[in-house]
Amino acid sequence: MDILHCDLDAFFASVEQRDNPELRGKPVIVGGQPGGRGVVSTCSYQAREFGVHSAMPISQAVRLCPQAVFLSPDLKKYSRVSAQVFSILSRFTPLVEPLSIDEAFLDVSGCHTLFGASRTIAEKIKAAVLAEAGLTISIGIAGNKYLAKLATNLCKPNGIMELNRQDADRLLPRLSVSHLWGVGARTAEQLTRAGIFTIGDLLNTPYPELERLLGSSTPFLLSLARGDDRRQVVPGHQAKSVGNEITFSTDISNQESLEQVILELSCKVGFRLRQMGFKARTISLKLRRADFRTLQRSQTPGVPIAGDLDLFAIARELYRESGLLNIPLRLVGVNCSNLVSREDCQPSLFEEENNQLDQLMDHLRSRFSPRIVTRGGLLRGPDEKL
Repeated sequence: MDILHCDLDAFFASVEQRDNPELRGKPVIVGGQPGGRGVVSTCSYQAREFGVHSAMPISQAVRLCPQAVFLSPDLKKYSRVSAQVFSILSRFTPLVEPLSIDEAFLDVSGCHTLFGASRTIAEKIKAAVLAEAGLTISIGIAGNKYLAKLATNLCKPNGIMELNRQDADRLLPRLSVSHLWGVGARTAEQLTRAGIFTIGDLLNTPYPELERLLGSSTPFLLSLARGDDRRQVVPGHQAKSVGNEITFSTDISNQESLEQVILELSCKVGFRLRQMGFKARTISLKLRRADFRTLQRSQTPGVPIAGDLDLFAIARELYRESGLLNIPLRLVGVNCSNLVSREDCQPSLFEEENNQLDQLMDHLRSRFSPRIVTRGGLLRGPDEKL
């Protein structure tokens, strides 16, 4: 069993508790502020005892745990700590596949002579992360990625769990379908309505019925349900998407104001894409109405793009074709996916002028501040606050 899944415990909240001893042992919620319309990014395990969880609206978190300490995220600090932890992981194997800022897979199959058995390596990683970063990390050990991640979820917080194939065969059928990788709340609800509550229920369901419910995901989810996962650990796994979104303090329906927001988000996403050396094949727009109904639309242009105005033109078109013009919105988001390396793209003669302006603005932002320069279309009057 040579695959390790490492996941920092309640990462953002744990960093805040580490840096502020007065917060230790208290319910801490990192995300939006009470009275606002944000969501929970991360919460401490003390807050989770009250039913608070990630992605929950802040208003609901306040009702469940009014005594919690609410903090705004400090993403720069979290990124520094993440880099420190990933540096620790890379000491034990070059095969490290990041999943997020606080989570990664490791393949340690070639490292036993240097560091010992897989469990010994996991124990050394835990000790190093605690000593050097002051944080706890949970680690699952198995023969494939899915079972390793499942083991981590079962041993949190601050645990180590080895899950061999024999134990997995006994355990999996009893678990909820929500333990399958890729089954979110909506899919789990759909399966539950069909009478499929556990992984065992799923395995006993006729294939045509599963295909009707799960579509093209059926073969992959069935493999996971059997404990099979042939995916390899891919070191230096690149980001799959880049996006930004904003939740408004009050709903906005004015088309001009919303298109200004879309321009601002497009500029932020474009800057991040260029800093990472990527272009995007697919551009998506996310619109959430006042009643929480969410619409997502995507477009794939003929060539990959990363320019601010190129992204904005597509996102604005998606908004104008959404059927939500002059409809009050509480959230807008712009996302880029199907990313490709900039070096692999054929340059276009028609984007040269915009590229030069983007490069100049990127240089000024990187050297001084993200707000040192902005586009004229983003300038607001004194009374035009979002």
